[in-house]
Amino acid sequence: MSEIKIIDKPNLKRFTKNISEWSFTTVMWAIYLYLILPVLNVILWLLGVQIIFMEVIEKSMYLHLLNLLENLGWCILIVFGILRIWGYYNYIRFGRKNRRKEASCVTIEQLAEFFELPPEQILRLQSQKEVFWPMGKTEKHAGEKSAF
Repeated sequence: MSEIKIIDKPNLKRFTKNISEWSFTTVMWAIYLYLILPVLNVILWLLGVQIIFMEVIEKSMYLHLLNLLENLGWCILIVFGILRIWGYYNYIRFGRKNRRKEASCVTIEQLAEFFELPPEQILRLQSQKEVFWPMGKTEKHAGEKSAF
């Protein structure tokens, strides 16, 4: 029996094909949710959610909710505006100046001098996957591992 070779290269799909597939999938999910809605409605009614419907819809409390959402939207827009103005100020103030300083490369000799170890041991430690480094100048406890 011959094997089927599946070649998956999504970057070869055209943009229109992607859009049509996404649109079709979205429409099918919407139809599915619409068909499941009566079942969900019965389950929620059995759980007592009809009280929320009476409080929110029948007593016109949704108007207060819409008012709250409107105020929240304005707050979000104001915060976004402030941050945008701050970003624009920083762009004008600093522009494209790069004031970051790169760290200089450290040589094996400098590491050996800093850690007071021979350079061969520094090279060996750098090549290890995991290094245990004891804290401070304490004596080694019984059963404690050491990389030295």
